[in-house]
Amino acid sequence: MKDYKFAIGSVVQVSRRSLSGHSGDGAFKVLAHYPSDTSGPLYRVRSVRGSEERMVPEHELSRSAERDSGAPRRSDGR
Repeated sequence: MKDYKFAIGSVVQVSRRSLSGHSGDGAFKVLAHYPSDTSGPLYRVRSVRGSEERMVPEHELSRSAERDSGAPRRSDGR
């Protein structure tokens, strides 16, 4: 089974390059994992601020500063 860097339900940032021509601020929630033979793991993600969904390769994702609830994190990590 393939290891995925981001769990389903995690909030992630999508790289600006991937966002060109699309709306949204880059914060997306992981909905599902998909295998890929060419670009590594793929993720189905949905914008936390809207209804936009897309497939994104793992290398275009990073951890978000937002929690799964969409609330900003405090500087002390709570």
